[in-house]
Amino acid sequence: MFWTTLFSIGMAQGVFLITLILIRGRKNPMASRLVSVMLFLMILSNLGYLAIRTELLFYIPQVYGLSFGSLFLFGPLLYLYSGSILENGFEWQRKDWLHFLPFMIQAATAIPWFLHDSEDWIAFIQTFLSGNLAVGLYPKIVYAVQNFHLLIYIVLTAQRIRLARHEHLQAKYTVPVSSRIRWLTGLTISLALLLVTVFSMYIFVIAHGKFNPMTNYVYTVVTSGIIYFMAYSFVLNPELITPDFLLKYRTYMPFDGAIGDQYLEKLKSLMDHDKLYVNPDLKLADLAVALGLPPHQVSKLINDKYGKSFTDLVNTYRVQEFIERVNLREYQSRSVFGLALDVGFNSKSAFNSAFKKVTGKTPSEFRHDP
Repeated sequence: MFWTTLFSIGMAQGVFLITLILIRGRKNPMASRLVSVMLFLMILSNLGYLAIRTELLFYIPQVYGLSFGSLFLFGPLLYLYSGSILENGFEWQRKDWLHFLPFMIQAATAIPWFLHDSEDWIAFIQTFLSGNLAVGLYPKIVYAVQNFHLLIYIVLTAQRIRLARHEHLQAKYTVPVSSRIRWLTGLTISLALLLVTVFSMYIFVIAHGKFNPMTNYVYTVVTSGIIYFMAYSFVLNPELITPDFLLKYRTYMPFDGAIGDQYLEKLKSLMDHDKLYVNPDLKLADLAVALGLPPHQVSKLINDKYGKSFTDLVNTYRVQEFIERVNLREYQSRSVFGLALDVGFNSKSAFNSAFKKVTGKTPSEFRHDP
């Protein structure tokens, strides 16, 4: 009863933690999603334990199998997550799906198992709980591959951490790289402990030739411990699990030379390609997050490179977008103010004022000029 209660609390804490991470992790959505999936997998392992130790077994016995194959997921999730909090500009690539190919293969082979009715599942689980479920060749191979697979990704993550110590410590982010490394090292050690536990259970099961229900209990204890560790880390520093890449405050940053060109190109891309200015609620703080700079530095960058304020720059882009659209046939039926709303202005007075300042004419005069 004690352990069942403890695991139930761990599940509830995991769900609550996922909710907080998804809400607070908007500055680094990739890290937020990756760590949330990792937590969800651990919750499933706890749910599987409860399914076979409570009356839930007789209602939805298939729940026990939901966490099968999760070891094929922990490694890639850890590795990709490490990139999302250590590397500024880290993005999900199509090729990243290949990391999950082993899990997809195992999931596909497990489909026939889930098609069995509840009676078959209950009989299977009861045989497992009695200690009489023999270990076949297929599970031996799968468990060996899972262990080796997780080991590879733990090593790859450790290498990424080591490189970050040498290459990224000079980056002065609001959430220091050194803090990210300590947190990530702790998480990696936690999964290494899980690997040691799973490998030890694998050797034990192979030696006895039958599955032992105690292994399910030990596995759940470890995953529950990781959930508690992550929750404890989140309480100590909520920004640490999904840190952004805002630079730490500095009174002055020169935007000449290569540094200035780099940020200028990124700013141009955000405006010309992503068209952030069409968002009527765009604020300096939003642009700062996109650039990875404090707001006061973004203001300085715009002033240095354009000789304008943030508001004037955004309005200039909006006016230029209006001018491009006003002469297109597809927009001929739109009113002047309707087009102004489309390009990001939220009031007629603000539009008229900005348009006059940029072009020297009113919008109506400009539209009807030959």
